Amino acid sequence: MENTENKENEIIDLNTEATEEESTSTPRKPRMRMNLHIVLIAAIVIIAAISVYRLDRWNKGTVLDTDTEDVDTSQFDIEVLDMILPMDASLLEGREDDGVNTILCLGNNPFSDDRDKTGLAELIASKTNSVVYDCAFPDSSAACKYPVYNPEYTKDHFNFYYVVECFRNNEFTAISSIAGDEPDPRYTETVEVMKTVDMDKVDMIVIMYDSTDYNIGTPSDNPDNPQDVTAFTGGLKVTIENIKNTWPYIRIFLMSPTYAQAIDEEGNVSNGTITDMGNGSLNHYFIKEADVAMDCGVSFIDNYYGTINEDNYTEYMADYMHYNDAGREKLADRIAEIINLCITPEDTDAE
Repeated sequence: MENTENKENEIIDLNTEATEEESTSTPRKPRMRMNLHIVLIAAIVIIAAISVYRLDRWNKGTVLDTDTEDVDTSQFDIEVLDMILPMDASLLEGREDDGVNTILCLGNNPFSDDRDKTGLAELIASKTNSVVYDCAFPDSSAACKYPVYNPEYTKDHFNFYYVVECFRNNEFTAISSIAGDEPDPRYTETVEVMKTVDMDKVDMIVIMYDSTDYNIGTPSDNPDNPQDVTAFTGGLKVTIENIKNTWPYIRIFLMSPTYAQAIDEEGNVSNGTITDMGNGSLNHYFIKEADVAMDCGVSFIDNYYGTINEDNYTEYMADYMHYNDAGREKLADRIAEIINLCITPEDTDAE
């Protein structure tokens, strides 16, 4: 037994010695250990490098082909913000239809610049086969100058709120006297037309003020008092609500201004879309007017993009804000197309 154990011990010793000899004669290969922090840092560096490269290429952009002579720009999409609302039939209950479509036009220069056959109101009349009353005053505005009437500033009578008040009260004495003091005969002419209007027969009111409020620095709105008639939106909102409350059967179309240019005190003109005259750009007033139409529940016609815009205004404007004959024709085509679609079949048959 002892001999056997001794032999086993000898074998173990020999194996141990052989192993030790191998370990000393053959060097071990070092084991690679991956450091997680180094991997994360490397990944971040790679991602950052790719991002910088892509940003650099994006900033450089792609060179555009400026040769657009053969490009048909009429195919470009323009989002027009028209909002044509149907008339609530319940508001017409009990009202006798005389079979004649009668339109009252309120506003300023788009109507008042030309009161002849080439004028906007007359063109609307011919294109819609309607009776049209032009009761717009030159250079008037949608907003009032003072929150309450100031006898030292009688021209407020020609602004939107007071013109409608004359109709609501059927009282034209004061505005007739003030118009008589104006050297421009169009003021008196307008008042004389106002006196002939029978509001019981009016079917539609078309309201259009150009960029006057924007150019004279009227506040676009008063967030603290939405009913402030000295603000552009307040003057529109209060007056439209007064019309709806007094004559609920009348359909109202609020027409936006078209594109126009801004003009400073030195007579320099600039792009109205991007020029802030103190209360926002003209585009800002346009958006605010669209909001008023939505709040009041009346139809809104977008002339800013849909009729005379920044791309075509040179064809249709006589100067920075007034329209030539072609411009009035284009405006008349726009509103007439909508009015003709809104006239009921009964009206069409009667005509």
